[in-house]
Amino acid sequence: MQLVLIGGAQRSGTTLLQTLLASALECPNLPEAHILSDILAAYKRSKQFGNKSRYFYVTDNDLLTFFQAFAERHVADVTASAKPEAALVLKDPNFIQVLDEAAALFPRSVRIVCLRDPRDIAASFVQIGQRQSGTKPGKPGKYERRDINFISKKILASYLPLVHETKPADAILVRYEAIASDPKGALATLARDAGLELCFDRIERPVWLDAQARHEASWVTALEGAEVSPASVGSFKRVLTGDEVATVQEICKPIMGQFGYAPIETPRRRHRILGFLGLGQAHPAKH
Repeated sequence: MQLVLIGGAQRSGTTLLQTLLASALECPNLPEAHILSDILAAYKRSKQFGNKSRYFYVTDNDLLTFFQAFAERHVADVTASAKPEAALVLKDPNFIQVLDEAAALFPRSVRIVCLRDPRDIAASFVQIGQRQSGTKPGKPGKYERRDINFISKKILASYLPLVHETKPADAILVRYEAIASDPKGALATLARDAGLELCFDRIERPVWLDAQARHEASWVTALEGAEVSPASVGSFKRVLTGDEVATVQEICKPIMGQFGYAPIETPRRRHRILGFLGLGQAHPAKH
């Protein structure tokens, strides 16, 4: 059985890709694999604190053997319950933080990272805040307050494992824009790169995860549960202000530069340029 692990920033298309792959592989569509993600994170932390871990597991191989048995037991339990035939597709955005650990514990697994324009990710978080507005008592959260600085740093932190090394642990990179615009073409490329045998007959009407196993209502968009659509590609242009776009581009510059998301000129950026040239103040019109 082939194990497929999907990670990426939140709002980067991990749910969409899992849904399409589960349909194309005719295997169960499962909720976020938080237990496996936590196991991999614990293995990573144990390696980082090797001076303590060696008192429990003397060698690196001893530590690896323990966590491999732990992780394999969990995957075996999931397999016994979900009963997939040819493949098991698991996703958790946090898998992006533990790609090396996933490769060590499951060397034959397919590890996929979803990429998406950071500005569209930020726009998606802002839309979550809009849907949350007024639904909960107390102080509005960061998404409701449109805290773009916080959101941008969150996006940057998600992709930091890729900033200095484009494809750690032989991960396959898949762009949200490609999936949303041409799902069959994007999956065909993925199938070739990953050695997966996909059936494309079902992806036009994919089987989405049961509602009770999905995110809270504010995190679910109108696109989930429907046919694949490119409607959210470039959504930042209608959701974010010029200042907000400039903030995302500034903070997420390492990501955008590395993965080819070109910055656009914004009102704030234009104002800075005009000010530098001494043209910030327009001359009054003559009548």
